[in-house]
Amino acid sequence: MDTNGLTIASSNYESPDSLIGNSYRFRPYFRDAMAGRTGRFYAVGVTTGRPGYFISEAVRDAAGTIRGVVVVKVGVSDLTRALPQSGDLVLVTNRQGVVLASTAPALAYGTLAPLTDGALSTLREQQQFGNQTLSPLDWRETAPRRVSLDGTAYVWTQADLAQEDWTLHLLSDLGDMRREALLWVAIGLTFVLALVIASTVFRASRLRRALTLSDEARRQLEQEIEDRRIAEAKLETARVELARKNQLAALGQLSASITHELGQPISAMRNYLAAEEIAADALPGQLNPQLSGLADRMQGILDQLRSFGRVGGDGAGPFDASEAIGDAVQLVRHTAKEAGVALSAEIEAQALVLSGQANRFEQVIVNLLRNGIDAAGAGGAVTLLAREEDDSVLIEVRDTGAGIGALTMDALREPFFTTKPSGQGMGLGLAISAQIVNEMGGEMTAENGADGGAVFAIRFPTGDQTGE
Repeated sequence: MDTNGLTIASSNYESPDSLIGNSYRFRPYFRDAMAGRTGRFYAVGVTTGRPGYFISEAVRDAAGTIRGVVVVKVGVSDLTRALPQSGDLVLVTNRQGVVLASTAPALAYGTLAPLTDGALSTLREQQQFGNQTLSPLDWRETAPRRVSLDGTAYVWTQADLAQEDWTLHLLSDLGDMRREALLWVAIGLTFVLALVIASTVFRASRLRRALTLSDEARRQLEQEIEDRRIAEAKLETARVELARKNQLAALGQLSASITHELGQPISAMRNYLAAEEIAADALPGQLNPQLSGLADRMQGILDQLRSFGRVGGDGAGPFDASEAIGDAVQLVRHTAKEAGVALSAEIEAQALVLSGQANRFEQVIVNLLRNGIDAAGAGGAVTLLAREEDDSVLIEVRDTGAGIGALTMDALREPFFTTKPSGQGMGLGLAISAQIVNEMGGEMTAENGADGGAVFAIRFPTGDQTGE
């Protein structure tokens, strides 16, 4: 823009809604830049009708005289998608109480309280929300940390984003455990928002400087921008993984509570059955086979829940993966024989050294082999391959079953997700295995085999290094 606020150049100059020729001297970010300050302002575009976050800087000549203003608009359509989709309401409001973003899109541009005449006059002058209608929401504070919205009562937690004078509101009606977990997510989101805004301000400053840089410097700036995009992608991956770990931690606590409460009654039931069998001089499981089978099944479920709730502990260290894999294969050979499945293993002769707990690693191999046997069915085959490759240990379990179809490893590793018929699995095997592999610093993948069936692969860094 020139010093009168008229747009003289724009990145969308070839678009039908080009900004060239439009005057924006009424915007606060223009006035801030002309005063020599960095301008920051959230608004709905007057020309495009799309919301955005505007960053402005003055453009000066060699003598320091302000000759115009450069403005960067960052679209905030991703702001709503960045909010946690947990089933609870999340709102982001400005200092006037106007909702800028929400997990419930219908609440956007609503107000937590009626706006004063002065606030309405300022909004009309700045055209901050364009043609959007700002309607008061049915919002009432009923008690400390309690609000009512549209007649529904919520637990209310808020966090301030001081740099932008925004407030993040978390509305939840769930139990204490879930509210605490979501509060951490909200705090993390506030940090992410602050990081995005700080990064955007930095980019705008670099863009202003780029107007006078050489071609070589511009290429360096483009590389920095690309590096930032890669960093943002890694940040999103880390955020997703953090949410997954929080979910697994909550489920682990729930599993530990269930096993603690039900373990003793089930043990007592099995002891009573054993006492009756001894009194009747009957073989184990023969006096009341139905009840014995139910007790065994409940004990098996508790064992899976106990394994899911357990994290890595003492006893970790270097071990020979070849020996652990061999033991796992021997454990499931009888299962494979009864199912009519051909089981084979090709293990590299040299020692495959990993770092972790050998018994938990063996549990991973047993889970994968049993899943492969179930998938292959009678007449099928399961093959295990283990070898050292590119400074890592690669283990593959292949079966001749129906494959995984369009499913991904992220879906398969979700707790309680299973493709088996009801009563034949809880969906914890792969969740437990993925958790153990992650603790050992490895990575698990799953894909359809080239000749049919499924291929589950685990890759670990080798654990025989002796340096620090």
